[in-house]
Amino acid sequence: MTALTTPLCKLLGIEYPILQAGMGGVAFGPLAAAVSQAGGLGTIAAISPTPERVEEEIKLVRSLTNKPVCVDIGFPIRAPKELSEVKLTEVPSPLRQLQKEIEALGVEVKPTDDQAMSIEDAKVKLEICFKHDVEVIACALGTPKWVVDECHAHKVKVISMVGKAAHAKSAIRNGTDVVVVQGTEGGGHTGDVGLITLLAEVLEFATVPVVAAGGIVNGSQIAGVLTQGAQGVWIGTRFIATHEASVGPNYKQSILDAGYDHTIRSLLFDGLHVRQLRNRFTDVWEGHESEMLPYPLQRIAVAPLRFAAVAADLKDHQALPAGQGASLIRDVLPAGELLLRLVDETVQALRASRERVVFAA
Repeated sequence: MTALTTPLCKLLGIEYPILQAGMGGVAFGPLAAAVSQAGGLGTIAAISPTPERVEEEIKLVRSLTNKPVCVDIGFPIRAPKELSEVKLTEVPSPLRQLQKEIEALGVEVKPTDDQAMSIEDAKVKLEICFKHDVEVIACALGTPKWVVDECHAHKVKVISMVGKAAHAKSAIRNGTDVVVVQGTEGGGHTGDVGLITLLAEVLEFATVPVVAAGGIVNGSQIAGVLTQGAQGVWIGTRFIATHEASVGPNYKQSILDAGYDHTIRSLLFDGLHVRQLRNRFTDVWEGHESEMLPYPLQRIAVAPLRFAAVAADLKDHQALPAGQGASLIRDVLPAGELLLRLVDETVQALRASRERVVFAA
């Protein structure tokens, strides 16, 4: 196997500078373990699940590999301290319509265990990570200094997800070890700045390794951001199309079927900007955008329908977070095989670029 390494690899204890994103509902123990075992950094999605579920997934990873693992925990600035603080008093009409349609398909809509809104809940998950000697914590939607301090006290590295240069500066000031800059092309929660521009902005001042994210699904793209100055990549959507991803066949097929213009970025998912594939789940909101609720109320209102549709793998009615790179994905592979293919593609692209570019004397 051809070597591909950057200083980031030594920092995180991994072989290759490819980090698998902590995608909600997608990235659990099987996927994280497969990526880590193959030499990348696998990540467990821990924003929505209960602390008990998070601990189960960490234990599963530990039973499958002894390589480093990351756990992605959300610390939104607007998150309440306790779940009991959040009261939903209205349900937007598009959600009532979706519920009728989902139930007409024989799928039961019931309360969920989505825990994403509570800071206290996030603290419990952090302690579970310390208990099981998790090597890396990814901070989504904010990087509080107290989180970094506690992680460093336990010799845990911190990765910060950012969508703006200002957020990168804040995370670095708070002591993060790695900054992941996610361009607007990415799936899930994204900002509105393109990756190439955002990466250039952050590289101007960053004092820690910078990792690129957003629309990256193949080795030529990885090679491109490495030559720009990134020390690694954070890849999400490409890992949805793997055997180990914890989603149904219809979600994976939707990724394969996606065209370059099949995604939409809006507030409808949870009140924060999220990029996802366009389908009935998104189209039902057309003309009703004013009914969207602020975070976290929108998340609470949407969650029962979203989880029910995901459990039944309803292609048209479930939320399908995905980046614009989905249009370049052609197959579903074992995650470990995919990671090694990405490494090979990257090395080949870097070698080819040296042959194509001629420097005048």
